[in-house]
Amino acid sequence: MLKGRVLNETGSSAAGVTVQFRNKANIITTNSDGTFRIMATKLPDTLMFSAVGYEPYSVVITEKNIKDPDFEVVLLSKRAELSEVVVVGYGAAKKRDVTGAVSSVSSEGYLKGRVAGVDAKAEKSSSSVRIRGASSLAKSAYKEMPGKPLYIGDTGIYTRANNPARSKVLTAGEVNDFNKWKMWEDYTENEFKAMSVQWGLKSRNRYSVQLTDKQKNALINEAVYLIDKTIGDTIWKAFTDNTGKAELWSEFFSDSIKDKNVFIADGRGNRIYNPLVFTNGINLLVTDKSCNVSADVDIAFVVDATGSMGDEIEFLKLELEDVIRSTMEKYQSLSLKAASVFYRDKGDEYLAKHVAFNDDLLKTLNFIKLQSAGGGGDGPEAVDDALTMALDSLQWNSNARTRLLFLVLDAPPHNDAKERMQQLIVKAAAKGIRIVPVACSGTDKSTEFLMRSMALATNGTYAFLTDHSGVGGSHIKPTTDKYDVELLNGLLQRLIGQFLYAKDCSVADMRQFPVDTKQPENVYAVKLYPNPTNGRFTIESKRDIKEMFITDFTGKILMRLGDAGKKGRWQVDISNYPSGVYQVKYITADNRWGAEKIVLLR
Repeated sequence: MLKGRVLNETGSSAAGVTVQFRNKANIITTNSDGTFRIMATKLPDTLMFSAVGYEPYSVVITEKNIKDPDFEVVLLSKRAELSEVVVVGYGAAKKRDVTGAVSSVSSEGYLKGRVAGVDAKAEKSSSSVRIRGASSLAKSAYKEMPGKPLYIGDTGIYTRANNPARSKVLTAGEVNDFNKWKMWEDYTENEFKAMSVQWGLKSRNRYSVQLTDKQKNALINEAVYLIDKTIGDTIWKAFTDNTGKAELWSEFFSDSIKDKNVFIADGRGNRIYNPLVFTNGINLLVTDKSCNVSADVDIAFVVDATGSMGDEIEFLKLELEDVIRSTMEKYQSLSLKAASVFYRDKGDEYLAKHVAFNDDLLKTLNFIKLQSAGGGGDGPEAVDDALTMALDSLQWNSNARTRLLFLVLDAPPHNDAKERMQQLIVKAAAKGIRIVPVACSGTDKSTEFLMRSMALATNGTYAFLTDHSGVGGSHIKPTTDKYDVELLNGLLQRLIGQFLYAKDCSVADMRQFPVDTKQPENVYAVKLYPNPTNGRFTIESKRDIKEMFITDFTGKILMRLGDAGKKGRWQVDISNYPSGVYQVKYITADNRWGAEKIVLLR
């Protein structure tokens, strides 16, 4: 017997909801308090929920969750265009331009009204605000509107495209600064200096480390340290990622540590006494530990839920649920856990709240669906409080192969939180938590710089929403030479796949490597042979090549071929790297990109 409760997005009881197993042997409806009891005839089975005004929902019931004394399901309100109301603020409009009922209210201070059970609030204005149905405006009235209409849903006010909120709508792009040879080459010297001073972040003196066992297998989730020779103290601590690489920094916050005064060490006493900064190569460290790949993966979503996020949060909730479900389904051989933090700002209804990592995916999904946008209003938000909760309260698994934190926001932290943000960045890196910021509408250049710095410090990447979906306000374009636009849903799943994949130590088959698929198709194919290779191979081109790089399967640059700039042949040796799929990326003389895969086998 399964006992549970059904809630709606506001956290209230959902009565009269039909509950049935897929086999339809027994059908019941929820009581006035949303509770239900239903007999399971065979497990596992799919329990389905449906009711007028709600999106249908289904949950797989197993021997484990049928015994959950706190079993709950949150249903989303029907995402239907006709059920919503449009609030439009504008100056004078002729009465003949309006068809249907109109309510006109003076807006002294703040407008506080109630429309179909939803609180509305407008900024102070000399113009009246008119509330009416979406179909009640004549075409001529739209011409007088200075901006997009506001759509009111059950959880807030937001602007969006003509389609109701659903997943696979938001569009996004990615800028991964590890996929570039020169750090911050997109920013001008003045821009970099101003933003660097503002946040106290430099992102300089990078040391990249590749850790392997004696059989050249990548060692994952191993602590690596950058140590000051003078005082013997740790400058930077990081953990190797799913490719066995770690990123260390001697000058992220200050320029007091010189290159010659550092060495690199792992947790077993192995050292590199004169390490190379990245522009001179990657540091290769071999240890006597045996290769071991954990099946555990932790993924957390930290989301800004202040009022300015109201234009996109309903879409984001659906995207996150779909991404989490799809990821869990795709990687059933792994033990994936999801957690979430939603935050606002000081003085709001709440500062930050969370659901920790647990074995029940439904609890995380319920938590996300119950959230809505509100509060804020002063620009900067409590980002530092949210990160503190995320790092300290989610119960991260220290043995997980991958620990990912997606930080979804549209505003920076407060000015007085700069030092705390620096401490949190160091803490995330030292815990091996990779931060992937996702910038929403309203993000400015200064915040972009901060987010990209955080991604660099923690071996993550920077993602951002774009205007292509028509959802939300204006989105800034990133400071970069080029980027591809894709659905946010696909981008998040692609990044998760790239960050969690790890080759089994005993398997030589490379067909499953999630090679970076967003790169442009080859424009002028070069020849690589032999391919597969045991380490040494030849690159041959009959066209002029301006730049050429060797990258891992995620696109992160490992080495630059210094004698590029002509046609001909290049001899390359990657035998010190772990077995896997790599890429030869190149830029032709006419500034076109190309890429070829090379497989390293032993």
